[in-house]
Amino acid sequence: MADDQSEEFKKFILDNREIIERILNEGKEEEREKDVREEFEERITAAKAKAKGAGDAVFDIIGNDDVQKHLITGCLEFIHFFEAVIKAAPLSPEAREAVERMEQTRDSAIRNVVAVGAKDKMDNMKAEEPKAESKSASERIEIRDLSSENPE
Repeated sequence: MADDQSEEFKKFILDNREIIERILNEGKEEEREKDVREEFEERITAAKAKAKGAGDAVFDIIGNDDVQKHLITGCLEFIHFFEAVIKAAPLSPEAREAVERMEQTRDSAIRNVVAVGAKDKMDNMKAEEPKAESKSASERIEIRDLSSENPE
């Protein structure tokens, strides 16, 4: 009788094998998807951190005063180099005139940029009112009259 039941149970399992496997794998599938999502989120977080670190490093380099000073100096030196090449080059009178007009335009544009920047700086400067308690330098320094003293 036990053999009949085990045979019947075995037949039931074999007949319904696909359904049983699907039921058993259902939890595993959800768990795998959850693991994949978590791993994906971890990788995204790591990539964001790495990109932020690289961006911060680039901004630290670009924002460095010494780097900016040398970059600007190098650019100005390159401009002077280019000007010297143009002056030394054998150009036709028309080309030379065009170069001179270009240089005048550049110089006037630079003057305008500097003037606007200086004006903007002056407009945005805050003047501090002198404190009433402070004394002027001449009031704090004792001045002795040396004309009455004999230097001899």
